[in-house]
Amino acid sequence: MIRILEDREKRFLKILKLYEEYNLPVLCGKINYPGDNKNTLEANLAFNVLYSLLIKKFKKFIIHRETDEGYDGKSLLLVLNMDKFETKKLAVEIEESHPLGRIFDIDIYEGEVPVSRIELGFDERKCVLCSKSARECSREGMHKVEEVVRAINLKIQNFISKG
Repeated sequence: MIRILEDREKRFLKILKLYEEYNLPVLCGKINYPGDNKNTLEANLAFNVLYSLLIKKFKKFIIHRETDEGYDGKSLLLVLNMDKFETKKLAVEIEESHPLGRIFDIDIYEGEVPVSRIELGFDERKCVLCSKSARECSREGMHKVEEVVRAINLKIQNFISKG
């Protein structure tokens, strides 16, 4: 768990450095995958789908692109020549409409604080298993990690098999 937290800290510092260097919004795309192993076959397959989607969607606006992998799984950082709110709206559209969108984690940074779904009028993200907010379920420990991982893996496997 400590290594995962260290990876998250390193990624956050990269985001801040990129913002400082380019003075443009930084998109961070990763897979919302619970548990200690963020590098499963399913998580990597889902990341590849997310990566392709983001590159295609933001192709005209990409100033800088880099990927990273570690104990916290794979991530994509894009510096975009685009308004942060428009970028977040497109990100939320992907999260809401794509079959794997619920497990996509697409944050937009302009400095230290990511643009919030709520400030743009969108609802909080829903839990993978029930209709409550994901934050609420996570905080209250409503579901076992294994149960959530199983549901996510099944969702990914179903999507890939239809591919």
